[in-house]
Amino acid sequence: MSHKYDLLLTGGNVIDPAQGLSGRKDVAFIDGKIASISENISSETAKDVVAVNDKLVMPGLIDLHGHFAHKITPFRADPDTTCLPIGVTTAVDTGSTGWINFPGFRAYVMERVDTRLYAFLHLSSLGVTTVLTLGIPDTEDFRLAREEEAVQCIEENRDLILGIKVRLSPHGTTAANAVPSMEMARRVAEKTNTKIMVHVMDSPLPMKQVFDYLRSGDVVTHAFHGTEHNITTDGIRLRDEAWEAREKGVIFDTGCFMRHFSLPLCRAAVEQGFDPDTISTDIVGPRPGTTCYNLLEVMSIFLELGMEVDEIVRATTINPSKVIGDEGLGSLVIGSVGDVAVLDIVAGDFYYEDQLGDSIRANNRFEHVVTVKDGAIWNPTVG
Repeated sequence: MSHKYDLLLTGGNVIDPAQGLSGRKDVAFIDGKIASISENISSETAKDVVAVNDKLVMPGLIDLHGHFAHKITPFRADPDTTCLPIGVTTAVDTGSTGWINFPGFRAYVMERVDTRLYAFLHLSSLGVTTVLTLGIPDTEDFRLAREEEAVQCIEENRDLILGIKVRLSPHGTTAANAVPSMEMARRVAEKTNTKIMVHVMDSPLPMKQVFDYLRSGDVVTHAFHGTEHNITTDGIRLRDEAWEAREKGVIFDTGCFMRHFSLPLCRAAVEQGFDPDTISTDIVGPRPGTTCYNLLEVMSIFLELGMEVDEIVRATTINPSKVIGDEGLGSLVIGSVGDVAVLDIVAGDFYYEDQLGDSIRANNRFEHVVTVKDGAIWNPTVG
């Protein structure tokens, strides 16, 4: 018997901020794409049918900030064991590699894993390998910042590289090289018509000075940290220049890790209507003495801090897809990539803390139910 659809999810509550969809609908797939979204699609029309009654059905989640150069650079996460089991179907590696080792990352990780990967190229030729092996900041020796080689690498890999990554932190650069790093990143972005992602926690530069280098579509990551030079004047009130940067199109990303965000500052930002544009993890592989929250945990934190569910979904689907620039991602529009995350919100007592020792207890959290990748069940377990 031939079927109209390959797969049908029935009875779920669809949330697709890109289309303004919210409510009970069935979702059908054919040839790896979204084929239909409607109420009461007949089960007889699909080869495989999965009932996801009353669960949340949303586009496949996108983690805009992680480190996935697994076995290429130290302490990088395996994308297929980190992402897909929780509904993350697309992720972005943010500067694990530079122009020297990106080709290996592409050939041996990006082109071999099931998770859809993109990358920001590190300004340093070796990416984070310098600090992780030699213990010196990525661009302390500024000879490692090679402008023309970075441009060439981006041009040769435009299908996967989104732009250039700069780390304005003691691990990333020195105070003396902070401005030259931002100036070079700006030139690389202009020459390649790509974006800048800048790490701002523990930056030697004031936020206003950082914003001056950024254009619409550029990304400030770890934007909600609580150390010096953050987006507030006093840990609570948002700086005028943060609002101005958002107005000109700068993207504010969480990149939470554990030590790269402040719970009180995040709460204050949400209460002032300054939700993160993108919610991401900065997840890495197992590393002694570190704790990383996965994307569902970070989403759960912002749920407790007062963000609406629809806005959390927006910040993990359509908003990061716009940074990537792939119109087929981040939405359930007919004909788009057949990636879906099915989640539930469960009650309980859940504990989270930040880098400064502040903590919260949450009464609800997101839990994974099903991942659909390219129109097929990736993990055929309905919770």
